[in-house]
Amino acid sequence: MVKTSTVLLSVTYLSAGLGYGAVFSIVHPAAHVAFAALASLSAVRHFFKPFSLSRHLLNGLALAVMMLSLSRIRSDLLVEPFVDGVLVLLGIKLLEAQMQRDYLQVYLLCLFLLLGLGLVSMSISFLFFLVPLAFFLTVSLLLLTLEAADPLAQLSVKAVAQLGAVAAAIGILTVPVALILFFILPRTDFPLLNLLWGFGKPGMGRTGFSNTVSLGDVTSIQEDAAVVFRAQMARVGSKDLYWRGMVFDHFDGTRWSPSSAQTKVELPDAVKVNPGDVPQTILMEPFGMEVLFGLDRPILVERIPTRRTADGTFRVFSPLFKKTRYVVWSRLSAPFGDEGPPGAELLNVPPSLSPGVVSLARSWLDEPSPLKRVQAITAFLQSADFQYALDNLPKDLETFLLQDRRGNCEYFASALAVLSRLAGVPSRLVGGYRGGYYNEAGGYYLVLQKHAHVWTEVYLDGTGWLRVDPTPPAAVTPAQLYTRSLLARWRLFMDTLNYYWFRIVVDYDVERQFSMLRRARTLAGSFSDIPKMFSFRRLRTAAMATFGFLVLVCLVPAVRYRSRHQSAQRLRKTYAQRLRRHGYVLMEWQGVEESAKTIDDPNLQERALRFAQSFERAVYRDQNMDKNILRRLKEHLRRL
Repeated sequence: MVKTSTVLLSVTYLSAGLGYGAVFSIVHPAAHVAFAALASLSAVRHFFKPFSLSRHLLNGLALAVMMLSLSRIRSDLLVEPFVDGVLVLLGIKLLEAQMQRDYLQVYLLCLFLLLGLGLVSMSISFLFFLVPLAFFLTVSLLLLTLEAADPLAQLSVKAVAQLGAVAAAIGILTVPVALILFFILPRTDFPLLNLLWGFGKPGMGRTGFSNTVSLGDVTSIQEDAAVVFRAQMARVGSKDLYWRGMVFDHFDGTRWSPSSAQTKVELPDAVKVNPGDVPQTILMEPFGMEVLFGLDRPILVERIPTRRTADGTFRVFSPLFKKTRYVVWSRLSAPFGDEGPPGAELLNVPPSLSPGVVSLARSWLDEPSPLKRVQAITAFLQSADFQYALDNLPKDLETFLLQDRRGNCEYFASALAVLSRLAGVPSRLVGGYRGGYYNEAGGYYLVLQKHAHVWTEVYLDGTGWLRVDPTPPAAVTPAQLYTRSLLARWRLFMDTLNYYWFRIVVDYDVERQFSMLRRARTLAGSFSDIPKMFSFRRLRTAAMATFGFLVLVCLVPAVRYRSRHQSAQRLRKTYAQRLRRHGYVLMEWQGVEESAKTIDDPNLQERALRFAQSFERAVYRDQNMDKNILRRLKEHLRRL
């Protein structure tokens, strides 16, 4: 047997632990420390060494915490200060939890923490915290009801298990109603939560893209395992997994950037999809970018307004601060000849370029054709003299080419582009992502920040633009290392669940509601022509069988309840007869324990109370009338 108050405290601490776990990754370190200290102190108070606290002191502390949290709110930090404050308040309420209202406030704060998680991330982890928290809160409310009836009551292990079963049943019964409400409640095309991201919140992460690329920039991005986008499509060869994003054609010696020549816009309806073009449905994360991605080269983007530049890149008209779905068509044929010849600016090199680099480029001028020059430069960069590295990188291109010869993709791509220009071949850099993990279950590529990559494009007269990737192919990149860890495999499995969570739940909007309504109307209209296999006779038989099964399911609990109810009635009748022998009458409206307390004889009253308390515990609290309990109750009656 265990006290009801002890079980209630334990379930309350489990609920608080779930609320804390939900926001663990987004709270400030100071909030971690404060909550841990308050929760530990409250556990000592409740379970080991009770001591008193001034509620005025705790209320003042709570007010100070909320004032501090409000003072930290700014345009790019709206949710986190609120979550920090609620977490510390939860620790304070745990410390002073004594009355029912204190427990209810604890549960409300746990729900606020879960709301904070939903404001920051709508991944399926929200569901993993919501379901157990709802279960614990239901159990807590049942325990509060029992404690209100008898503060000193005790529960058996079986009774605690029955409370859990009742709470689970309540949760299961709410599922059909929740599903119906989910499908029929009106929705809006403008999610209100996007306002939080519209005030400068950088998409809950850092993207691998900006308007410039500096030597060494990609190194920090390649250590980030955040998801950039998912591309639902059929599997393609690894050589085609280049996700085009931006083009950089101006180099100042250390930094690449787009030039004004790339602002030319081509009308989308001027491009037609040909047989062999590859479609991809992209689900893009809200990183606040204007760039859209597609397999190199994208030729058409659907389902979202875009502007297409002459270099084969697509941009939206405002940054994306919400998950965005679009369809992109790509033409994987190389080289790409639809774009016109470049201007002379794609042969420019910075005036500060060292004579050593210029002299190195002259060694390839004797090659018979531009293609041979590019191939010779690529072979030079992929020779054993160069190494792929992510740390201790050279400070500039000259050091990379002539001395250190250690670098990542920006160094190799920049070296090829500059040396090609010096050799008379127009060139530029393309920024995007290389590779991705194909999810067989979901049928999509998962592309992470770790896949950030830069490569080179060169223009060959009469041929067009040719993609050349000079980064050593044998290099072990962070993305390749990531796949070898057990944690990565677990994350890929979780991403499958997240993918379907977003497709089925998060992306369910008013457009899909109308689509389902149209399908329902079409299905209803088709019932007028029922096939022979669905004849009226067969439908009647199936309906009767289903009805019989439902009756059986409902009948079993009803029979058990009736049997328990009849046993209780017989015991009450026997108890009334025993009392009548001693000159006492059990009224119909009277409870057995209430009548026992009216007996004047102390010995008789003690025996009557033993029966009455055991009877009410079995009938009303445990709802258990098995053979052992019936035998004990009858023994109590015989002693009367």
